[in-house]
Amino acid sequence: METSPETASTKKIVRLESLKADLQKEREGDWIKAVDLDPNIRWFVRSTNFPDFRLARDAAMKKLGEKYGSDPIPDDVNAEVMGKLAVEHLLLGWEGLDAGYTPEAAAEILTDEAYRKVRYSIYIAASRVGTSEVQYVGNTAKN
Repeated sequence: METSPETASTKKIVRLESLKADLQKEREGDWIKAVDLDPNIRWFVRSTNFPDFRLARDAAMKKLGEKYGSDPIPDDVNAEVMGKLAVEHLLLGWEGLDAGYTPEAAAEILTDEAYRKVRYSIYIAASRVGTSEVQYVGNTAKN
């Protein structure tokens, strides 16, 4: 399939402003759909770029590295550590689950190895907080 000279000589230009993070949402949280599980579930989460989370995560990873070295971290230990980090720094609420949100319920669920899909979903949502859809200025000729 050949491209026409017109198509080959144009490209989309990204609006730089659309790549800017919303730092307020990163710190205070935002509602993000759990599209990896069910779009009726929403997490109210802070960003994984939230400074308190990054510091706590880095300290926890250092401690685990010292304890396990190059050995794999056991799944139950990983669930405990990553679940606690999510509860303490990322997850602020949820909607769409038959269990009501409380920090205690969240801690029980997120530190349970069997609820890894929930824990992963929260981390996926937290990685998306403060981002927006890329916007384009329009097409322009190649330089």
